[in-house]
Amino acid sequence: EEKMSKISEVLLGSISAFQLLLGKLVGVVAVSFLLAFVYLGIGIYAAFNFGRPDLISWSLIGWFLLFLVCASLMFGSVFQALSSACSDLKDAQSMLQPAMMLVIGTYLASFMVIRAPDSPLAVALSFVPPVTPFAMLLRLAMPPGPPLWQVLLSVGVLAVCTVAVVWAAGRIFRIGLLMQGKPPNL
Repeated sequence: EEKMSKISEVLLGSISAFQLLLGKLVGVVAVSFLLAFVYLGIGIYAAFNFGRPDLISWSLIGWFLLFLVCASLMFGSVFQALSSACSDLKDAQSMLQPAMMLVIGTYLASFMVIRAPDSPLAVALSFVPPVTPFAMLLRLAMPPGPPLWQVLLSVGVLAVCTVAVVWAAGRIFRIGLLMQGKPPNL
C-alpha cells in the first residue's frame, strides 16, 4: 500500500531504506511482544489463581521470548523484502505464497517434534533456522529437554541466520521499494 500510494518515496527522503525496514521490524517485534505478554500474563494469572504456580517455567518463558524475537525478525524481514518487490496486490499474493508455505512447513514440522522430541529428525530440525524457534522451544518444553549445548548451538545458528536474512532483506528492500511498474523477478 505504501508503495502504491507513493508514501514510501516520501519516507525515503528523510531516512534510508534500511532504517525504514528496521523501523517496520521493530514494530513487528513490539506487536509480537505485546501479544506474548498479554497471553503470558493471562496464563500466569490463571496458574496463580488456580494455585498451581509450580506449572510455570520461568526459564522456558525466557527462551520463548528470545526465540520470538528471532522468529519475528526473520519472518518479518522475509515478508517485507518480498512485498517491497511488488508493484500491486496481485504480484504480492503470488510472491508471498512461497513464504507462507515456509511458515506452514515449519508449523507442520513441529508435529514431528512433538511426537518424538529426542529423535534424530527432531534434533536435526532444531538446527534448521526457519524451524528452530518452533522445534527447539517444543523440545525445551518436553521433559527431559535437550542438552544445553544443543540449545546454545541452535540459538547461535538462529542468530547468525537472522542477521543474514535481515541484511539480505535490507538489500532487496532498498532496490525493490523504488521499482515501479516492473513485475518482480529473482
